[in-house]
Amino acid sequence: MLADLIFTTPPMETIFSDETELRLMLAFESALVTAQAAAGAIPAEAAATITDVCRQTNWDTESIRQQTLLAGNPAIPFVSMLKERVHQKDVEAVRYVHQGATSQDVIDTVLMMQLKQGLAQCQTDLNQLNTQLTQLAQTHRDTPMMGRTLLQQALPITFGDKVKGWLDGLLRAAERVDQVVEKDIVIQLGGPVGNSVSLGDHAEAIRARMAELLGLGNTPHAWHTQRDRLANIAATLGILNGSLGKLGNDIILLMQTEVGEVREGAADGKGGSSSMPHKRNPVSSTFMVAIAHHTPALVASMLAAMIQPHERAAGAWHSEWPVMRDLIRLTAANLYHANELIRTLEVDTERMKQNSNVPD
Repeated sequence: MLADLIFTTPPMETIFSDETELRLMLAFESALVTAQAAAGAIPAEAAATITDVCRQTNWDTESIRQQTLLAGNPAIPFVSMLKERVHQKDVEAVRYVHQGATSQDVIDTVLMMQLKQGLAQCQTDLNQLNTQLTQLAQTHRDTPMMGRTLLQQALPITFGDKVKGWLDGLLRAAERVDQVVEKDIVIQLGGPVGNSVSLGDHAEAIRARMAELLGLGNTPHAWHTQRDRLANIAATLGILNGSLGKLGNDIILLMQTEVGEVREGAADGKGGSSSMPHKRNPVSSTFMVAIAHHTPALVASMLAAMIQPHERAAGAWHSEWPVMRDLIRLTAANLYHANELIRTLEVDTERMKQNSNVPD
């Protein structure tokens, strides 16, 4: 779609690219054998061989994509490909590839590593936005304007008051994001039915060491069909996008010709009309509202996907894959547009005074 750049950012496209996904799958398998060797569960020589193969860079991602249509998930053809390469170096080491793990362990852990990177970018951008809003509120703490209730003029406020309202919600959103990064970004490792029996007597030590190697939080149990962490991340992002949408919607209303109290920053080709050259349309704020309208359905999809049967799910788990990726892409794009909006915002203080009938 020609409009795709509205709904993502280059850093997010890199984080969720096929190449990054494969690199993180290799990191999972390398961390698994490293942790198993440290616990004495597999020979150190086999772990070294597998880790060496995992460092290779010439992998056929397109082949994995195509085989996934038959296998059901990308971890299956990936592990087969890894075993083939390990076999070429050491026949005995093949038996230790992916030992004790299952496909969902790989895929969920990789998603968590991608989310960790993506959320770190969102934290940086959200903190930048909050800094900008703090400065804007301070600058306009005494700028009079008319407050509006039910879209009608009500009583005088200051533009600083309005900005502090936006900031209030976004500061809470930042706290929520920090909390999910701290508590919900965790490793997945439980083996075929999630009870870790396939990992042997050292399962707890292996999981703890893997979490450390991969930079993820540890958890005492697998969460193959307990999806509350992902649902919490999704809800947190949904609330953040709602707050950004509120900000964008206020700017759109303040930009109306009859109001004209703020304007998005001018730039070549920005805000024009294909048929009415006199217009100066909202652009960044329009994108923010569009994203905020789209994200609630994604959050609802993640909540619906929590209903997963028994120890492993068919369909509900798979449904999460594009949804979480779309949600964080959209969030990153929303934050980008918000930062651009506030960075270039033009505030017409004289028009605010006129509209509020406040004497000099």
